[in-house]
Amino acid sequence: MHGMLMAAVLAAAIAGAAEPATYELKLVYIFESPRPEFILVIGNSGFKTVPALEKFIATLPAGTKLTWNPGCERFGGEPLLSSEKEMAAFRAFCRDHEIDFVLVPSG
Repeated sequence: MHGMLMAAVLAAAIAGAAEPATYELKLVYIFESPRPEFILVIGNSGFKTVPALEKFIATLPAGTKLTWNPGCERFGGEPLLSSEKEMAAFRAFCRDHEIDFVLVPSG
């Protein structure tokens, strides 16, 4: 619950800004279990699933720029990066919400 409250506070701060802001999406790897887990992070807010990330993104003002430079190292199973279909759906979601999603090519 604390994370959702922080996400709501961040979204409210963004919404109150005079012009749309630029944010960076990061992917954090957690290596505490036999298989890596992932958290998608914007600012100080983390999301365990793409639907949770999308719920937050839907609160951002139109024109917000979201940049992601995930690099080229992969372990497998990374959200969005492991499925072209999932990435295409995420791009469409951002487009539908007028979010300027920029995926920086790796390599």
